[in-house]
Amino acid sequence: MFVLVIDTTIMNVSISTLIEDFDTDVATVQAAITLYALVMASFMITGGKIGDIIGRKRAFRIGLIIYGAGSLLTSISPTMAVLFIGWSILEGFGATLVMPAIQTLVTSNYSGKDRALAYGIIGGIVAGAIALGPIIGGWLTTEYTWRLAFAGEVVVVLIVLLLSRYIQDSLLETEEKPRLDIVGSILSALGMGFIVFGVLLAGTYGWWKARQPFYIGGIEISPFGLSPTSVFILAGGIILLCFALWERYVISMGKMPLIRLDVLRDRGVTSGVFVQMVQTLLIGGFLFSMALFFQIALGLNSMQTGFLYLPLSIPLLIASLTASRLSARIAPKRIIQVGLLVLIAGLLLAIATINVEVRGLGLLTGFALIGIGAGVIASQIMNLVLSQVLPERTSETAALMSTSQNLGMAIGTALMGSIVIAGLVGGAITLTDDSTVIPEDLKPLIISAVEENARFLSNEELTDILKDAPPDLSQEIVRINEISRIQGIKASLWGLVIFSIFGIIVSIFLPPEILVSPETEQ
Repeated sequence: MFVLVIDTTIMNVSISTLIEDFDTDVATVQAAITLYALVMASFMITGGKIGDIIGRKRAFRIGLIIYGAGSLLTSISPTMAVLFIGWSILEGFGATLVMPAIQTLVTSNYSGKDRALAYGIIGGIVAGAIALGPIIGGWLTTEYTWRLAFAGEVVVVLIVLLLSRYIQDSLLETEEKPRLDIVGSILSALGMGFIVFGVLLAGTYGWWKARQPFYIGGIEISPFGLSPTSVFILAGGIILLCFALWERYVISMGKMPLIRLDVLRDRGVTSGVFVQMVQTLLIGGFLFSMALFFQIALGLNSMQTGFLYLPLSIPLLIASLTASRLSARIAPKRIIQVGLLVLIAGLLLAIATINVEVRGLGLLTGFALIGIGAGVIASQIMNLVLSQVLPERTSETAALMSTSQNLGMAIGTALMGSIVIAGLVGGAITLTDDSTVIPEDLKPLIISAVEENARFLSNEELTDILKDAPPDLSQEIVRINEISRIQGIKASLWGLVIFSIFGIIVSIFLPPEILVSPETEQ
């Protein structure tokens, strides 16, 4: 699980090196990252069903082999085309078999306090890998080569394959032989793929009104001036509605669907899926916003940024392991709600301490609180949800949870990027209007330029752009940019606070039971 999660982080911190090695551009590397996310989000449910058909342990092993082959191909790839095949496609497909199988195998191999601890470890590892990724990826890329990171993944995969003989398989206990619903698989893949693709485009094209034209094969996709984000999300929603209708038809014909949608009628499962999405959205969005703050506002490199995440990732892992044992005496629902409240406290402290002049202790304390809150949630949510469903539904529910995890990460990054820019634009316009240094006749031009071409720029990048401007005007615009950047970051963190409150509201519908009784623990 650590390797699956850290993989994207390694690719993200290696973008500039990949551009140089393959003589390509940012858009091509971002396309590889986007395709990887699309493959995982699109085929996660299908991967869970394949596990039902061939056996979860076999799916786990086959997925590892595919993933390892992709990592090997990526590490030796001579061109971007080969990297697309190895990383975006093979690793993506391998992950769709491995991730649902991991959740299902944990459920079947452990029970009681051991299962709670196992999910606590996995939850902590997932979030910890997100935070530690920049350190490992940045160090390997800077000191050696990005290829070594993917070669290391192959070694890990081989070790896990050797140790997998100790895993007891989780057999699907049902009289009906499971079959793969091909039409359902296509519809679910297209629907999820369109939604995730739309979300990933939000940072460039906006959420509603298109900032710039979007073309596919030379054809502009911007009906009524709408952003491709809204177009693709709407199309994905319509396709998923068709998927739901198809699944109902398959069930009415007495056949086995890809997923029995009645599992979503269980408020405990549905609320759990949403809380899982909120948790990954919060972590992904926070780390993205802080990366902008550390790397662009403060000028730190990827490895330095990664080390500053340690006050978040270490408490997160400790909280995951510690809180996993609390479910023997306290309802996981209450533990999750406390975790969300601690997370909100950490976000508020971060908002209060982030400024042009950083107060380190307060900010790092906020990091620690966010890590503790996220770790507490991660220790409970998967175990709570999967404990509510019948054994034959475990695999498809685990696939839903894994899909919500990927969707939350994609939405968190894209949404925080949009909020940061919106906050930056609002702050820059206000400060430009109030400035006594900028001439009145220049203010409309500057405001128009900010609204149309807003970017999160470092002082060095902005100074280079303004090299021909008068020194006093240049200094004033740099000052406005410094303050506006902070306002943008704070706006994104306030957005995360709102999502946390939404998570608390949704958590009301989580199952109230204590999963492990004190007697069972003993």
